[in-house]
Amino acid sequence: MNLDITSDRQLAQRLTIGYTAGLFLIALLSISVHFLLDSVIAQQRDFGTVVNIAGRQRMLSQRIALLAQDATGAGDEDQALLESAINLMERSENAIVRGGDLKIRHQLSDLAHAYYFTGPDALDPQVRLYLAGARAFLKTAPDSAERAAARRALQDKARSGLLPALDGAVTIFEQEANARVDGLRRAQMTVLLILLCAVALEALFIFRPMVRLVSRYTRNLYEMATLDGLTGLSNRRHFMENADRLFRISKRSDVALAAMILDLDHFKQINDVHGHQAGDDVLKFFSAQIRGVLRSSDLCGRTGGEEFAILVPSVTQEMAKEIAERIRVATATVRDDGLPEVTVSIGIAMLGDRDKALDDLLGRADTALYRAKGEGRNRIAL
Repeated sequence: MNLDITSDRQLAQRLTIGYTAGLFLIALLSISVHFLLDSVIAQQRDFGTVVNIAGRQRMLSQRIALLAQDATGAGDEDQALLESAINLMERSENAIVRGGDLKIRHQLSDLAHAYYFTGPDALDPQVRLYLAGARAFLKTAPDSAERAAARRALQDKARSGLLPALDGAVTIFEQEANARVDGLRRAQMTVLLILLCAVALEALFIFRPMVRLVSRYTRNLYEMATLDGLTGLSNRRHFMENADRLFRISKRSDVALAAMILDLDHFKQINDVHGHQAGDDVLKFFSAQIRGVLRSSDLCGRTGGEEFAILVPSVTQEMAKEIAERIRVATATVRDDGLPEVTVSIGIAMLGDRDKALDDLLGRADTALYRAKGEGRNRIAL
């Protein structure tokens, strides 16, 4: 089967485009999975920071209350620790509600924003009020009744209303973190499924057709290299390779082997009188007659223009003559298909001890063919 240059180029283009598109799609989905995983890790880290800082707010509220209880004198170390805790709690509150500090990158969600700023029990005003009370405590005179009252107010606020509210904020942040991570995990699974589907679709619609095209192209090349394009029989090179293998096996195993050389009689006249197309049709017809007689284990090839060769293993001389006669009769039968009448001469040689190589056996068959030609053609000679 012939493949012209255009079809070769089209095949190469289809393979290149299909393969490139498949690789590009896989790379694109792989990059998407990478960025999605990176987003999951970043958001998990961010939410973890928020939850940690929100949980620390609870500790700071209690620490401020305890330090206020210990801060009895002016300028002592407890008072400095108290001021540091107040500043940290205020900074943490600003970071939680505004973002951009303490490694918190995102703003509050709608739910968290409502919890911090909406309603009579909004958390942010409670925290601000608590911090304001703590700063007011620092301004009171040591060991004064005013300081004692401010201390009791801080402790009451820390134990009663503020701590549960801070616990609620931590709960909200934890739920949001889990929900966001679950959502990202679902998105990751979705992208992964898309990637797997893409690979399956590529295998089905790109690589499978590519394999078929390559297989067909390989088969075509093999046929071009081994078969005669006109008759479909083995060409000379392929026949000789297989024939040499069969010759050596038969020789080594002491198995009978018959060689035949066949030549169409007066074939040049058919071409000259009826034209080359008629000659091609005669060759196709003759090849069909050969295939109709031979077994699948027999070898046959077109070795020249109108010359053919056959190797038939495991047959006696009489069986070989019978096979050759069937081919001769089938070829010479009068037909009504419009083809010119044609006959064939056949030379036969049986494998013998003096045949050291395939050429020896085929040479004797060729000699027998010339004898059949000399005796009048359309006959068999041994």
